[in-house]
Formats: sequence, structure tokens, C-alpha cells
Amino acid sequence: MDINEIIKKGEDSRTEFKSSDFHNDSLAKEIAAFSNMKGGSLFIGISDSGVIQGIEDTKLDERVINICRNNIIPPVIPEISFIHVQEKKILHLVIEKGKFKPYKVKSTNKYYIRAGSVSIEPTNEELIRLFQNGSQLHFEVSRLPGTGINDIDLLKFRLYCQEYRDIEVTDNMDFKKLLYNFQVIDEDEQLSFAGALFFAKKISRLLPQSGIDMNLFNGPDMTDEIADYKSFEGHIPEAISSAENFVKFNSRIKAGFNKEETRRIDRHDYDPFAIRELVTNAFMHRDWSIFGQKIRVNMFSDRLEIFSPGRIPNTLNLTRALAGISYYRNPIIAQMLKDYKFAEKAGRGLQKILKFYRENKLKPPDFELTDEFLKVILYNANEGRT
Repeated sequence: MDINEIIKKGEDSRTEFKSSDFHNDSLAKEIAAFSNMKGGSLFIGISDSGVIQGIEDTKLDERVINICRNNIIPPVIPEISFIHVQEKKILHLVIEKGKFKPYKVKSTNKYYIRAGSVSIEPTNEELIRLFQNGSQLHFEVSRLPGTGINDIDLLKFRLYCQEYRDIEVTDNMDFKKLLYNFQVIDEDEQLSFAGALFFAKKISRLLPQSGIDMNLFNGPDMTDEIADYKSFEGHIPEAISSAENFVKFNSRIKAGFNKEETRRIDRHDYDPFAIRELVTNAFMHRDWSIFGQKIRVNMFSDRLEIFSPGRIPNTLNLTRALAGISYYRNPIIAQMLKDYKFAEKAGRGLQKILKFYRENKLKPPDFELTDEFLKVILYNANEGRT
């Protein structure tokens, strides 16, 4: 790349110059516009007139990443690199053509497109086309820029194929083709979100929103003292198991007596099947495009709460979900969790949970849905019992 030739040509529909004293939303506007069109390159440290000013902020790349994640809906992940020109440092952003159009600036709720060397708001007709051209691909198949085959735990993927998919992996097999067929990598051999969540070597570095946080409070409120805390950073199957173990370790089992059947019964604070099913659902259905938020399990003296970032898909509502109608926001993740035997193939988990609470005359779970999250509340079955 000849930066001097690029500066000579000036700004156009695929090129933008930006001085280092930009406003966050100003940068978000340009990135959203590129994402809504054919992509482009953005150079920070060069003025609009092409004067090389350079950058001095050593953490400017982190600021840009935060803008891409927090100031644009849906988030954008550009490729970022530094260029040295005339003994000055320039930050170079490569923004790909967006798969999840349209993109907008969060604070203003406005969409932008690139028209020549400027970013403008689209007309109603242009906005409709952006919605129509928006990819129907799920976010889980989005690529993670800068990743490759070397970022995959190939032994873990081999074991998945052999033990859970009954595929014998041999030395003469086209391993890259197998990774591609399972949508662990894309055509450029870069990891997908789904692939990373199950097989990446350093998942917390690639996806900080992965894993799960677990808290035990000494009382019924989040202001009470924290008695136990665990944060698991790893692949989805191990994260689910970690949550199961945390709840089991911090729960009681009380013995009771069934008068009708004249037999002893053991009652868990929280039914193990319900915990596994609901935590699995949280990983299966969460919105992975939301950065900075993990799935959480909070245990209180009288209840347990499971928090999952993002609302349920627009094609589904809570009433339909509880009635057994399924729609997978993340079908690849759902399939892999079924392969790992964490989820039922028939998708009857919620109905079985509600039936269990109904038959045992227990207070049923509550479901709290907002535009930002889904929270499930399970009530302690032994609270208030002697």
C-alpha cells in the first residue's frame, strides 16, 4: 500500500481521512456509512486536506475499538493497523462491507451511507434497500478479523468430530474443508464467532463477552455481601458445566416425605435439570453481537437469577417460547450444544421445567424481558420450608 499515492488521490467513496482530535460519534458516522455501502479505509492522523499530522495517543486503537462496539448498532469489527509515514504514526482502519445492514450511530439513532467523499443520511428509498440488502446470515457466522487456523484448538475439534459427530478424522483428510463445512472458519480461513466459542485457543482474548460470571449473595439483594464468586472464561460446554457446579456447591438438598406415596423425597433448592436447561438456553439464544456483557448467574437467599444479554429474536415472543415454539438466533451454536448433549433435539426443555414446577406445587419461574436482556428467576424450593 502506497500511502503517499492514496493521499495524492484524496478522499473518495472508499477512503476517508481523519485528524486525531475527532469526536467519537463523528468516527462512528464514517464507519457506519462504510459498513452500509461497500466498505472502505479510514486513516486517522491525516487531515481532510491530506496533511500528515500523525497520532500521539498510544491507546487510540482501544478507543476506536470501543467506538465500534458501543457507538454503532450493530457493532462493527474493523481491521486495525499502524502505518509509519514521514516519522509519524497513522492508524489505519479497514471496514468491510457489512453483513447486517443497516448500521446506525447509537446516540443519534441515524443511518448513514457513503456518497462520494462524504457520509450522508439515506433517503427513505435508500434506507429500505439497506434493510432489503441486509444479510440473512446469523451473527454467529461472522468472521473474527485477524484470526486463522493457528487460533483453533485442533485436538478439541478432532474430539468433537469423533466423539459427538461420529466422524473419523484421518491424517489424509482435508481438515480445512471439515472446519469450513462445520462453519468453524469461513472461505478466508478466519474463525467464525460460533467456531471460536467452541474451539478457539484463547477465547477470552478473541471474545471478551464469552464465559459466565457467577455470584452468591448473603441475602435477597445485590447490595448484600458476596459470599462466593466465580468467573469462568472458556468454551461454552465447560462454561455450562461450571455454572452447574457453582449452583450445586452453593445449594442444599432437604429431605421430605410424600404422604400420598409414603416415601421420602429429596428436594433441591434448584432442580439440576432446570439449571442446566436454562443456562444452556442462555448461551444458545443470547445476542453475541453485544460486547462487554457476559451471561450471569446470581444466587440469593430466596432465588436464583440467570441473565442473558439481548432480547429474544423478533420472530418470537415470550408467550410463544413458553408454548414450545422454537426459533434459534444461533442455529450453529444450538446444534453443537445438542451434539454435546446439553440441549434436547426436540426443544422441549422449557415445557419440562414448567411441568416439573407445576407437578411439585412449586412457585413457577418468572421471565423478565426487556430490549436489553432476558432474565429468568427461579425461586428456592426449600426457602421457608422446615
